[in-house]
Amino acid sequence: MRSALRLITCVSIFAAMACAADDPGGGVDAGLSVSCREAVDHSDYAWLEAKVFQPSCGAFSACHKGAADDAMGLNLEAGQARGNLVGRPSQTRPGETLVVAGDPARSYLLVALGQRPGTLPPSGTMPVNSPTLCAEKRDAVERWIAAGALP
Repeated sequence: MRSALRLITCVSIFAAMACAADDPGGGVDAGLSVSCREAVDHSDYAWLEAKVFQPSCGAFSACHKGAADDAMGLNLEAGQARGNLVGRPSQTRPGETLVVAGDPARSYLLVALGQRPGTLPPSGTMPVNSPTLCAEKRDAVERWIAAGALP
């Protein structure tokens, strides 16, 4: 019996370590992933597009890709994300703006990401069907907005 418990424990630990190594930036061990550690030093759009918007919103979940019909038409693919976020109205929360350059408190994107309190989109915290973004990545998005959401 003890051998079986040890085996189960070892397999569980190994599986958790393997998942953490492949973690795209969310989940329980998110603070340990490389991109989450990198996020502490970034608030630039190029990094956010490559390490947050693309892998979490466009590629991993594929919700905000192309026409993005299932995501209210919000395309967050490379070269599209900033233009579709900054100064654009939320399709799920009338009266809200996705990103208000220089004003994180009025940027609905931060509510949708779970960074700030507020009414979530009907589908819940973004990204949907993906690991929740680590706090470091959400902080980087907030810093980018606070700095003027520059390209």
